[in-house]
Amino acid sequence: MAVDERPQARTLRELLLEMRGGYVLHRPVVVDVTPGARDGAEATLERTLTVQLPAAGGDDLSAELAACSFMLVGPNTLSAGIESPVTIGRSRRCDVRVDNDSVSKVHASVVFDQGRSAYMLVDENSRNGTRVNGQQLSPGVAAPVYAGAQVAFGDAVFVFIDPPTLRKLARIAS
Repeated sequence: MAVDERPQARTLRELLLEMRGGYVLHRPVVVDVTPGARDGAEATLERTLTVQLPAAGGDDLSAELAACSFMLVGPNTLSAGIESPVTIGRSRRCDVRVDNDSVSKVHASVVFDQGRSAYMLVDENSRNGTRVNGQQLSPGVAAPVYAGAQVAFGDAVFVFIDPPTLRKLARIAS
C-alpha cells in the first residue's frame, strides 16, 4: 500500500488490525463517539471524560471504541507538512469533513507544534464552539490536544488518538 493511501478500514478495530498487518499510519485520527451515533455511545462518552487511555496492555479503549467510525486528521503522508493546519468542518473544502448541522463550514483546525511536540487545536470562530475535555476553546487560541482527549465540534463528539498511541493499540488489538 502506498504511503498516502487511505486505509480500507471503516471502524477503529479494522484500522488497528490493518496496522497490525503492515499499514503505516502517520497522522492522528478522530473516533466518532457522538451520542446517539451508535449503540453504547453514551458509555463511551462517559469513559472518555476521564481523559485517560487504558494502561499499556489493557483492552478497554480498543474494545470500547472498536465499532466506532474514525477519520484521519489530514492526508497520511510524511511530506504533507505536518506544520500545515488541517481544517475541520462541514465544507467540502475542509481536510476533515464532519457531516453534522451543528458544525460550522470551517469549524476548527489542527496543527502539530514542533516546539511543544504536541498537536494543537484552534477554534476557527465557529458558531457552536469547540471543546477539549469539556473546556470551551477561545476562538483563534491554540490549545493542546492529546491522545484520549474528548474533542467536540458543536454537537459532534470525537476521541483524538495520535499515531504512537494507535501503534500501541494495534499491537494489543484482537
